[in-house]
Amino acid sequence: MKYLLLVVFAAGILLGGPALHAQHSMGVTGLLNIPTADMQVDGTFMVGANFLPDRMLPDPWNYNTGNYFLNMTFLPCLEVGYRCTLMRLKTGKWNQDRSVSLRLRPLKEGRYWPSVVLGSNDALTTGELNPLKKVESNRFFSSVYGVVTKHWMPGGHDLAVSLGWNIPFRKNNDRDGVFGGMSYSPVFCRALSLMAEYDDKAVNIGISLRLFNHFTVHAFCYDLEAVSCGLRYELCLLKKKGGRR
Repeated sequence: MKYLLLVVFAAGILLGGPALHAQHSMGVTGLLNIPTADMQVDGTFMVGANFLPDRMLPDPWNYNTGNYFLNMTFLPCLEVGYRCTLMRLKTGKWNQDRSVSLRLRPLKEGRYWPSVVLGSNDALTTGELNPLKKVESNRFFSSVYGVVTKHWMPGGHDLAVSLGWNIPFRKNNDRDGVFGGMSYSPVFCRALSLMAEYDDKAVNIGISLRLFNHFTVHAFCYDLEAVSCGLRYELCLLKKKGGRR
C-alpha cells in the first residue's frame, strides 16, 4: 500500500499541474458531492463521467449507475453544466435523466472576505419552466443553494473551507439543509487534493489527482460506506493563465 501511495504522489508531482476544483459527482465546481464558491478560469471547458453507487442516489435509483457531463465557464462569474444520469426502465432498457446546473458568483474572494456563489441544480425540466411546480417524474437532483468559500495559504499549502445552504424551493427536494467541507492541496504536490465534507445527509472523504495538466481522476467514500469514482478532462479555451477564485 505504501508503494502505491508513493506512485500516486510521484505521478502528481511529475505529471500534474494546478488543480481545478469540481464537484465531482455532479460535474460542476465544488468538492466531492457539494458545491463551493470557487470558479474555474474564464473559458474553462470540462467533460467527464462518474460511477455512482445507489447509496448516494435519490429515488427511483435502487441500483448502481453513472452519469456523464459537459461544463462551461462563461466569463469569470457564470458557469453552466449539463448532466445525464443513466436510468434503468421497468422494461429493462436504459434511459437517462437530463439536468442543467447554473452557478453565478456575485462576490469574488478577497483578502478579508470569502467568495459567494448562488446556484441551482435541476431547477428546470423539459416542458415545464416553472421551478416551483411539482413534477413527479423529473428534477430528481433539484436544489437551489448559496455557498461561501475562503482559502488560506499557510506555507504555500492551499487550505479551503466552504459552507452553504440548500434552499428547498419545492417539496421532496433531494438536497435540503446545511452543507460544508474542506480541501487541502500540499505545496509539494498541488495536483493532489484531499477532501472531506458533509452534504446535508452524509459525511464523505476522498481524493483527486490531476494528470498531464488536463485529466483529473478522483475517488471518494460516500457516507464512509460506498465508493464513487470518475474521470474528467479540462481545457481552457481562452488560453488564460491563472486559477480559480
